[in-house]
Amino acid sequence: MSNTLELTEEVTQNVQTNNKIWKVIDFLSEISLKFSSLILFFITVSIWYQIFARIVHISTRGIVELGGFLLVWVLYLGIASGMKKGRHIRVDIIYGRLPKKIQNFLTMISDIICVVFSFIITWEGIKLVNLFYKMGERAILLRVPMYLVYIVIPVGMFLFALEAIREFFLTLRKI
Repeated sequence: MSNTLELTEEVTQNVQTNNKIWKVIDFLSEISLKFSSLILFFITVSIWYQIFARIVHISTRGIVELGGFLLVWVLYLGIASGMKKGRHIRVDIIYGRLPKKIQNFLTMISDIICVVFSFIITWEGIKLVNLFYKMGERAILLRVPMYLVYIVIPVGMFLFALEAIREFFLTLRKI
């Protein structure tokens, strides 16, 4: 995991400053991370409100449902940032003992798998959002259109694909 983080930081500083595409991807990743952090803060506040409300016997109708929806948003918006910062799960016990060239090769294979997987989930997410939009499905308590809840799936997975593509090219430059 730390190898990916070092690679990303080192090559990012040297290569990305001149490339507009990487700057756009950086901008989108930063926005998704900040938005994810803001949502996580809102979830924390709503949990504290719910605790307080139960103590003083105030109705908290819909807060649990809202928390679940927001947790989905935090997850999908944060996944790209996790990839960018090298925080995704890897089996380091073997990986760390391999020569750098093999590590880079395995990283590139992993990135290709991530890109394919994320594009499949992006496509299926678009289909899901379209289905909920056509059905007019709404949340039980909050009455929020469900397509607004699930629109984060294709958005987050597309951002994840961009970060996996970035890591692939950064690793390729390292070879």
